[in-house]
Amino acid sequence: MTVQPVPHTWPSLPQRVPEGELRTYGAGSRGGSSTVFDVFGHEDRVLYKKYAIQRSEADLDRLVRLHRELDSDSNDGAFLRRRFAWPLAVVTADGGAVSGVLVPKAEMTYRAQLSTNRVRARDFNYLLYETRAARVGVEPATVREKLVLLRLTVEAFAWLEERGLVHEDISAGNLLWSVRPEPAVLILDCDSIRPAGSTVDDPLLTTTDWTDPRVLGGEVPRPDQASVTYAVGLLTARVFGTPSWRPSATDSQDSPQEGVPAALLPVLRESVRATTPRPPLHRWLAILDEALEDTPARTHTPRTAVRTTVSEPLRQGGLSYGVKERVALAVGLVCGAVAAILLLIEML
Repeated sequence: MTVQPVPHTWPSLPQRVPEGELRTYGAGSRGGSSTVFDVFGHEDRVLYKKYAIQRSEADLDRLVRLHRELDSDSNDGAFLRRRFAWPLAVVTADGGAVSGVLVPKAEMTYRAQLSTNRVRARDFNYLLYETRAARVGVEPATVREKLVLLRLTVEAFAWLEERGLVHEDISAGNLLWSVRPEPAVLILDCDSIRPAGSTVDDPLLTTTDWTDPRVLGGEVPRPDQASVTYAVGLLTARVFGTPSWRPSATDSQDSPQEGVPAALLPVLRESVRATTPRPPLHRWLAILDEALEDTPARTHTPRTAVRTTVSEPLRQGGLSYGVKERVALAVGLVCGAVAAILLLIEML
């Protein structure tokens, strides 16, 4: 198994940084509930994620403290810096209220120089829509490389699970990847990491098209470990099969018919069940290891059609999914075509 390069350390920062002391530049990259700005200084390795909605001060402080505890351990710290863009400091406004967080800037290996002369973060959408990505200069990954990338991703979520944590907003847009000089994955939006089963004050921020139906239906209040397994199943189906694929609303044994390695189909079907139980992440790791042993290095994923459409939805911000929000979900699905066009433009 490949080992990603590890930053030796992140820039030294206090736990809290006044917003007035930050010098930002550029227009910023706007998301559903925040805008990310470049920051002068700090070795050019820090970004300011400014929130558009109120976030829990206590939850963010806890994440920053946890980062410092984990980073002080040589093994945990190395893994943390390798796989997660974890919040480094809480940014406060003049009145002391939380205005955002400082997060690590992704290394250049996670950026794609497009044929359009633009530089973009290479997220998993470039794996899902690889034919379109190839047209702008992003080389498709081989089947083996995709398996390695998935394993690195699952390993990171399993690492969180071992520490009683869950990432609530897993989606293609929150996962960066690279295969040069070796396969590597970086997980974004780590301010959505929570203690599993905890009651938190923050609004639930998820990407609807990647969210556990148990959460959308109100069966569980927030994503849990079974929700992570569901997202891993979707990720596998969409990376190898069809990027717009969705499981049925029932517990049928439907799965993508083409592209997905046969060895992954049984665990994939179990993972995208509408209800629990779903397989644990360590089973995913074992099956991915077996699939890697049987996969040649240069096997490319077969494609039966050119992927020219994008179904990645707009990020949902500040939502707690109750009855009112499920109505909003229906409206959002009707607007999926608009979201598709916006993401397609962003990839260019």
